[in-house]
Amino acid sequence: MEKNRSASSSAPSVNSFSDWLYQGELFGELKSMAFFKEFAGVVENKNTFSAGGDLQYRSADFHGLSFGLGAYSAFDLGINSNNPDKTERYVPADSVNVLGKAYLRYQGYGLDLRGGRMGLDTPFANEGVGRTMIPALYEGAGGTYALTDDGNLKLNGYRIFRFKPYSSDTFYKGDAGAPEVDETNLPSTDTNGFTTLGLRYGKLYGARAEAWYYDFDKRAQLAYGGFELPIQSLRFGEWTPFWGGQYAREWDASNQVYPYHDIDTNLYSARLGVRSRKHSFYVAATQVPKKEGAFLNGAFFAPYSYGIYDSSPLDVGQPLSSMITANQPGNAYVARYSYHTDKALAVLGYTRLDLDDSPGIHYALPAKDVNAGFMILGYNLTERLHVELELDYIATPTKATGDYHAERLRVVYHFGKMMPDYEY
Repeated sequence: MEKNRSASSSAPSVNSFSDWLYQGELFGELKSMAFFKEFAGVVENKNTFSAGGDLQYRSADFHGLSFGLGAYSAFDLGINSNNPDKTERYVPADSVNVLGKAYLRYQGYGLDLRGGRMGLDTPFANEGVGRTMIPALYEGAGGTYALTDDGNLKLNGYRIFRFKPYSSDTFYKGDAGAPEVDETNLPSTDTNGFTTLGLRYGKLYGARAEAWYYDFDKRAQLAYGGFELPIQSLRFGEWTPFWGGQYAREWDASNQVYPYHDIDTNLYSARLGVRSRKHSFYVAATQVPKKEGAFLNGAFFAPYSYGIYDSSPLDVGQPLSSMITANQPGNAYVARYSYHTDKALAVLGYTRLDLDDSPGIHYALPAKDVNAGFMILGYNLTERLHVELELDYIATPTKATGDYHAERLRVVYHFGKMMPDYEY
């Protein structure tokens, strides 16, 4: 689909400093996004449109050194309301211009290191590419080291000092304030960022596993492990069954600040499914046990993971409702089907949340059930022009939102050298 880009990510190699500056690659995107939400509760309906894009530059390689720049823009064209309650926080309602990427990179001897403003690819802090106008970006240093010759096993490490949310033009010492659900959002916390270390192993259509540790300064510590294994002995035709599991543990950090205190969270998740090269289907169950007296009664949260359009490995693919959106312990049950080719993408999903009560941040949150369904349809009109439509419906007894639906239309045109998805 939109992520299938055939060009290599390796930059041209040069032998002089002047060539290093001038023989780079320019590429980027032109895009627009329209987002509409209609609530049955007291929350204002939201209608937001944005048009813009990004311009990226990657220098040539000079003895392993290169640099990258990325400028991002979004324009409201005078269409959006001036009332922030009537616009969507994940799509810029105002005009935004930001130099989002500016980093120095070294590649060699199995190392891939970056420092400056950049994107991340970690489970609970990443760009969230594909559903927003401007990605979430980070300021700091780190990278990966390949522990095997084939690069399938990598050690990851980053120290991040500042963060830029989706619609912002500023890097600051805060977080996403996740989860961002209208009646339950945690406030963003002014801290010194976070440190993360992780091991990641993976083969396309094969076994995958990862283990990570995060120290979110003044907020929480998080340990996470997950795996997915194909069951080759049960393979039939092009279909391969698979199973997987995930575990997360959260506890107190040093020098904690409001509202974080007495953090004691466990998360258990398992999934079972089957896939071929074009199709994938799985069911999964997640449990977050209730713990009286613990922060949010033991609910799971991640400061840099957006509850809406969350890109963590948990409940993958649910745009608007998951355990990360809830601020409550309980159980989640999901079913996902996806179809993808070089031209087309279709995703269908259902989520049920059986939530226990929680003291919340601003007021108590009673136990409730949430049912959510969604559909994503995408198509590459040409090799460079991609159109994507998303439809969501959420049934919840919460009085603030009530039942609600959302529609998102995203149009993207890629120009310049066709780069791998993570380079955009």
